[in-house]
Amino acid sequence: MVRALGYSENPFDIRDPGRLCRGRERWIEPYEVDDPAEPCVRTVISGAAFSDDTAADARRCASASGIGVAQIVSALFEGRPLLGFMEDGHPADIPAAAEGVEAYEGYRSGGRQELGLVRWHIHVSDAEELSALMGDAPDDHLRGFAVLPKPGGRVKDRVIVDEVALRDALFHLVGFSALDSPPARYQPMALPEVLKHVEAVVLFHRDKHGPAIAIYSRQPLPDLEARLRALVATAPDILVVPFAIPPMLARWDRAIYELRNAWSGPGEFPVPRGVPQHDGRRSRHRWRGDDDDESPVPPLSDEPPPEAEEVAEE
Repeated sequence: MVRALGYSENPFDIRDPGRLCRGRERWIEPYEVDDPAEPCVRTVISGAAFSDDTAADARRCASASGIGVAQIVSALFEGRPLLGFMEDGHPADIPAAAEGVEAYEGYRSGGRQELGLVRWHIHVSDAEELSALMGDAPDDHLRGFAVLPKPGGRVKDRVIVDEVALRDALFHLVGFSALDSPPARYQPMALPEVLKHVEAVVLFHRDKHGPAIAIYSRQPLPDLEARLRALVATAPDILVVPFAIPPMLARWDRAIYELRNAWSGPGEFPVPRGVPQHDGRRSRHRWRGDDDDESPVPPLSDEPPPEAEEVAEE
């Protein structure tokens, strides 16, 4: 199997956030604001494991790359303390170091019976703590992280974060979520208020087989590609794949085709060519009804797949 880590970086419009994850998640209904929205950047990182460049059998989520979600977050924000936050949590999953625990009742996953839920936050200072907290299913244990300023340095240069105001802003981001199907977890209009207090906030969105990592920030992340390549340097069989749109929405076969055309080594392109199974796309009516099928469009010799990667698959 080929393992790959895909990434994208795009401007993000909170007034028109678009769809999420091929219908597996949605935004909380945006509210109206009078002030113009400040510019925001969204960086999305996900992964995949597949047999060939058709990506027909791809397993899609950040950890499918062979690198854990905690490792990716730690690499992007090395040395930065994080404030993790959870909403709609299970009372049995509260970490021992959790702070501000609040219990309330709500409906889980569209159920008809009110259940006990909890919200809490937690400070994380290093990669080891982060890995222990996130486990194998980070989106079930956390909704995300606020990236706090790096401690140390001269007193006059230190950035002081009002954590009470930050937690209030995070509540507006996640506190009105709806756990029906598909779940609505995040309010896009709350992002500018969160980013008044911190440089970036990390959220977990649903990819097909697990979470993708989405970082919302005021400015593009510095040295993004270099950090990702350094992360996979100890596992050179992992391919780093750039995407024009978030990999949780895009088609891996198209991204692989474009990377093959731009490949300059070292060595031959590491993804085997797949065997074409048909000459074109199935009708939209047919593949809409098959959620487990990626509707692959294998490259035919050296011809590119159809220009259809921007269509969010159901």
